[in-house]
Amino acid sequence: MTAEQCQRCNKNAVEVISRKELFCAECFRVFVMQKQRKQMMSDDYYRDIFKVMYKDKIRSAEEAEQQNKNSTILIPLSFGSSSLMMLDIVHLTLLEQKMQHQKTGFNVDVLICYRESNDELLTNIQSNIKELSTVRYSENKDNIRFHTLCLDSMFEIDKELIDQVVLHNVEFTGRQVSINESEHANLSLQTVLTSCPNRSTKEDIIDFVTKHLVKKYAYQNGQKAILWGHSMTRLADEIISCVVKGRGAQISSKLNTTNLDVNYGSRFKNLYPLKDILLTEVDAYCALFDLSKYLIKYELQDSLLVNKLKKEKHIGNQRLAKNMTINELARKYFNDIEGEYSNVIATVLRTGDKLDEPLATLGEKHCRICKSTVHDDVSKWLRDITVNVGQPLESQLERDLHEKWATSHIGLETTAYYQLRDRVWEQGDDVDLCYGCIVTMQGVKNLNVPWPKNNEQELNEVLAEYSLE
Repeated sequence: MTAEQCQRCNKNAVEVISRKELFCAECFRVFVMQKQRKQMMSDDYYRDIFKVMYKDKIRSAEEAEQQNKNSTILIPLSFGSSSLMMLDIVHLTLLEQKMQHQKTGFNVDVLICYRESNDELLTNIQSNIKELSTVRYSENKDNIRFHTLCLDSMFEIDKELIDQVVLHNVEFTGRQVSINESEHANLSLQTVLTSCPNRSTKEDIIDFVTKHLVKKYAYQNGQKAILWGHSMTRLADEIISCVVKGRGAQISSKLNTTNLDVNYGSRFKNLYPLKDILLTEVDAYCALFDLSKYLIKYELQDSLLVNKLKKEKHIGNQRLAKNMTINELARKYFNDIEGEYSNVIATVLRTGDKLDEPLATLGEKHCRICKSTVHDDVSKWLRDITVNVGQPLESQLERDLHEKWATSHIGLETTAYYQLRDRVWEQGDDVDLCYGCIVTMQGVKNLNVPWPKNNEQELNEVLAEYSLE
């Protein structure tokens, strides 16, 4: 039986079936490269970054050469399939520029953020960086530079730049107070995560920390744009997750690739080059072009491949729905429908792109935690729909039960929170919190979290890169 031929070149055997079209490996590579490059050339700002500049009516030859040298982008690399594929296509773009122009129009800084966890993970990261820089991308070793950053560096700054942010359990308002020496000495990402009982809250905190450090790195190092490796599928699950978490008002700003990031000095833009590419297509690319060996804590899907990677799925390893975070539930939903109903994913993303940011009735106020605009007085709204004030003890039985509760672990924690709350409300300053972060902080023990200040001094606090050797 003769193997089917690619519908594009009509020469090579089919290796991928996507969007009802048959592709050979090379035609599929061109297909996804064109979609990524379309986003990379989506407006004049990005074209000025990625194109090789020459002398013209606007710039001299020297100015054009300087612009080519100064055009630097930042790629956060998680060693998942999407960021790896995006970096691979950027590498191929640089090679093409060298062949056609004998020079390149931009340079790439790759940032790997990691948590202090286990030696095996750090060894894998170190091994991947070495092989990518010296083997796979050796032809662009002068244009692609790798950097590592520990997430703990979020809190490894001067004590004066970190405050204790506390949520009032009845008023749903926030205040902050400076942390003391002992609290600062013991502060790390792990201590913050330890105070988060549920996985969704931990995931939110890690996401806040990672994005802040990536953007802070771009702010300090003069990058023109951050290229986030989010596929169409990932962006769709981000949109749904934002709605579920009460962050729907932030969707427009999250997807904004047109404006400079005002929360970080308006020095760079955020771009999603893979927004027209499905996650299954990303995974197929990684499988076909030998990127799977660089994956860390990620398993490729092979639903689009003619030659499957595996014959059976291990159902026993799948996480139960009740143990999933909100993001994982949304991701599972889109993974399940991507094969038959990929148009649903595209519809979700198109709808998200059409959303405008709500009118800010409170003026220019930003959330103390996530930096998003606070549009309405959500604290007042929450007070109007909830009752959190306790009733006085009336009977002896109620007093006895309250005494037992007060000496329990939960009772002691609650008493400690009341003491902290009263001190902060007496000594601290008011802060603004968005609805999503009020929900997140309610998932933290004692409703408080140590957090860096939102000011220029904190942004200019130099980040220390880490060596994994």
